[in-house]
Amino acid sequence: MTKIKLKQGENIASDDELREWQHLVAYHRDEQAYRRLFFHFYPLGVRFCTQYLRRGELAEEAVADVMTNLWLMGKKLMDIQNLRVYVLKAFRNKALDYAEKNRKFSFQEELVHDMAADLQSPEERMISSEAVAAIDRALDSLPPKCRAVFLLVRETRCTYREAAEIMGIAENTVNRHIQTAIRQLAALLRL
Repeated sequence: MTKIKLKQGENIASDDELREWQHLVAYHRDEQAYRRLFFHFYPLGVRFCTQYLRRGELAEEAVADVMTNLWLMGKKLMDIQNLRVYVLKAFRNKALDYAEKNRKFSFQEELVHDMAADLQSPEERMISSEAVAAIDRALDSLPPKCRAVFLLVRETRCTYREAAEIMGIAENTVNRHIQTAIRQLAALLRL
């Protein structure tokens, strides 16, 4: 089955694979299938939740809560038509719950460190850190909803329809957010 590369060493499962794992977890309580779902959504969820929570530990906790709830759903798990959209929406809602409880923490935290750590030489790390910091500052300058929509579409590879469903907005609004984000980022980064 076809997989889409997301980041180095990370794959996005096909819809057929997700549906198969969903079925195995719901009807057979298959722990191996659950592990696949967990490890498929976990890195994506942590990055997504980190948009709402400035602390990586809180993002990890929010993701773990959502993933635990998937297991606890039992056969009701099969009532979900699009698992990817459902899980991303659950991540957003859980992150917002955590943000409400922990108001002192806000959007984004560990992006610069994580991306720069993958490089070898100190020179590359410094150059990459500066570039990533500039991109991070540009992303931080976007309005919160615009930034969230942009990262959903560009980083998590959601379609406009999926992003609209996750964010609870119209597809045309997603399109406007993407256009605004690209325009502002290009101006800030002088592309």
